[in-house]
Amino acid sequence: MFRTLEFASATSTSLPFRIEQTRGLLRLQLVLNMVGILFLVLTVVNSGPALTLGDGVAAYTVLGGLLLGGLLSAAAAKGFARGRVSAWFLALLAQPFVIAAVWGGWQLDLTLRVGILLTVNLLRARVRDYFF
Repeated sequence: MFRTLEFASATSTSLPFRIEQTRGLLRLQLVLNMVGILFLVLTVVNSGPALTLGDGVAAYTVLGGLLLGGLLSAAAAKGFARGRVSAWFLALLAQPFVIAAVWGGWQLDLTLRVGILLTVNLLRARVRDYFF
């Protein structure tokens, strides 16, 4: 356990700022992809009968893009810490998968629904009262 903590602190201080920033963004992308998969599964389960045949292709596109993009982002983030050249290519390869997932989400109206839901929740009195 202590070895892992020492390794993490040693890599974060020895990397240049832009490399560390890119590595952090790749980790964030991984987390967002995993949350997106969970959200997609919950959405499909809750609106299963309402989906049409075309929605199935978009749902598989979102799922595949999020899964493959997340795996490539995780591998790239690990490679960035070790200074491997292949990490840059993995990070670049992950981006089309994420773009495909966003496109599929747009076809399913998931991207718009999340934005509307977030806006509506931010404007609710309980949420405003909590912060203000």
